[in-house]
Amino acid sequence: MRIGVFGDVHANFAALEAVLTALEAEECDVLVCTGDVVGYGPSPAECIARLRERQVPCVLGNHDKYVTLLADPSLEKLDPAVRAAITWTQGVLSMDDLRWLAALPFRFDGDGFAVIHGCLGPHRWRYIVDGPSLAEHFAYQDVPLVFSGHSHLPILGTQAPGRPPRLGFLSQARIPAGVKAVLNPGSVGQPRDRDPRAAAAVYEADSRTVRVLRVAYDIAATQVLMRQAGLPERFVERLAEGR
Repeated sequence: MRIGVFGDVHANFAALEAVLTALEAEECDVLVCTGDVVGYGPSPAECIARLRERQVPCVLGNHDKYVTLLADPSLEKLDPAVRAAITWTQGVLSMDDLRWLAALPFRFDGDGFAVIHGCLGPHRWRYIVDGPSLAEHFAYQDVPLVFSGHSHLPILGTQAPGRPPRLGFLSQARIPAGVKAVLNPGSVGQPRDRDPRAAAAVYEADSRTVRVLRVAYDIAATQVLMRQAGLPERFVERLAEGR
């Protein structure tokens, strides 16, 4: 089975379309989304519509959650620019879109794998970016393989029985049998590894191999849409920098 994994779309429709086209060319048997369909970007309704049309299993990301918290006081704790993007997104989505986001599960289970957005355990929005966060996640991982998102970085964490966990940047790898693994495909709509191209991954279940795909898209056109929407300039600028 060939699994196409992507996430952190962040309302970037041009990037999503480019990634879906690339994954179609890979002839994936299954597509899964690691969450954060919305937030930051200019096309939340279009991204939701495409994923619903394709019936891609998606999990709930933290930005998806924020958007469904209408008038919730917890939103006041967010960074002002993030809050501005969330408020704008709330204003352009239909109630049907908001209901779809609110109904997304924290976890989706497939054949031998699970999909989440952040981290397993009590701190679900913790970033898996170092040894302690990886160890916390693995303490709760009950399947051999988890696909995760949230950090916007293509990374692979593994832990062999009786050994400390290992974490590294991912381009391609073979996951040894008998280990726990958590795989982040990077971000479709807002990469943060200094490569502005949209990211996704292809996992071959039979060979336990994974490849990260980097896909060019029209960044400038997305930036125009963001400025027209009045979204925070810092989110506009960093699209071209991959940060």
